[in-house]
Amino acid sequence: MIYYLFLIHDVDGDGFLDGHELRAAFTDFGEDDATQYLSLEEVTEMVDHVLAEDDLDGDGLISWSEYLESQNYHNK
Repeated sequence: MIYYLFLIHDVDGDGFLDGHELRAAFTDFGEDDATQYLSLEEVTEMVDHVLAEDDLDGDGLISWSEYLESQNYHNK
């Protein structure tokens, strides 16, 4: 299940989640307008936080292994 969640947000299929894909994941509320829930500033802060915390090699992308390690860490 967790791999599926990674794959559906890896829109370009390169095996990584970039800032644009993270932003889309944080603002995908179906047909609702995301701005009624989160401001652009809040979403940008969320993306920056994820990249700062989970992008272990500093390449600006979240790989599957980084994603999995993050999920394991946060689910402790």
